[in-house]
Amino acid sequence: MAKETAAYTANGEPKYPFVGRIVEAYYINPDLTEIDIVHNYVIPDDGVHKNGGKEGTTVFSVSVDETDERFLALLQEFSYESLDECTRNRNEAFRDQFRQAFQDYAQRNQVEIFEEVIVKKEVEIEDGPLDLIFDYDSENEVHKNILFRLKLKMFEQEVVQKSKKKKAKTDIRKAETLGDALKAYCEFL
Repeated sequence: MAKETAAYTANGEPKYPFVGRIVEAYYINPDLTEIDIVHNYVIPDDGVHKNGGKEGTTVFSVSVDETDERFLALLQEFSYESLDECTRNRNEAFRDQFRQAFQDYAQRNQVEIFEEVIVKKEVEIEDGPLDLIFDYDSENEVHKNILFRLKLKMFEQEVVQKSKKKKAKTDIRKAETLGDALKAYCEFL
């Protein structure tokens, strides 16, 4: 008889509906504590459901908790690195959609985008990170979003991607402030 794992029973049956059917998985919050798992499933062919017997897609949500068997089952098929990459790709796709929607709006309404405005915004943003390091507020959604983006940027760095330092990667994921994230990142330098 086969060995039971977090994902499969001893007789080889999947324990959770997403096992063996994952399309993608990604973090859904800036704290990197919640994950959505997009997976395929077979639509019941019971006469009630339209398209019964065909394959559909749905979402299963889990918390990042290394004591939760559902999360461990995900990790059997989808690594932390894969989660980071999927999250980055998904966020970039949304940014591209937003950029395109904004450009379409500007063209339809004959709005001119001035470089001075963009430059001014960049200057304002450049002062922010210094304040964030010393005055980080975990209740502030903007601060949390910046921390989330910083963590993703750290995982994009070649030195992190190629590293085998699992604890240091976990420390970045679990960092609750910009200072904590920077300290964890220094382990790769």
